[in-house]
Amino acid sequence: MDSPPSAARPPASAPFAVMLRGALVPTLVAGALTVLVLGLVRGGAGAGAAVIGVAIAVAFFSAGLKVIGHIVEQNPVAAFAGAMAVYLGQLIFLALVVIVLRQVAWLDAWACGIAVFVATIVWQVFQARAYLRMRQPVYDDPAPSVPTDEGGAR
Repeated sequence: MDSPPSAARPPASAPFAVMLRGALVPTLVAGALTVLVLGLVRGGAGAGAAVIGVAIAVAFFSAGLKVIGHIVEQNPVAAFAGAMAVYLGQLIFLALVVIVLRQVAWLDAWACGIAVFVATIVWQVFQARAYLRMRQPVYDDPAPSVPTDEGGAR
């Protein structure tokens, strides 16, 4: 016997949890490699700045997914517009943070910027990959029809 369609629906935030897992792990791996390379090239200051850069990018994009999930739960029709607004806001705010961090004397701004760039590119690629692989339906399944005989009785 079929259950009602609403009982089988996953929560609206489920796709965003899949995208978070799909993007977070590769970004942390790429971030660790970036820290290692910048540590070898720029020394301890470069490695420390790279850790800060990766942490900033991961925090920004994780929070963005959380906000987009909230938008979808509140108003699914506004999902695309909300996602584009959040993404644009993230990139602008991330650029402002990197510009401000350039002024910090103890931080290797070049290493921090490279780490933010690497983490951003890896995050976006793997978030898109996770979204494409989860095969999220874009419409509701029609309600199952109940066959009737010609007289209308079941």
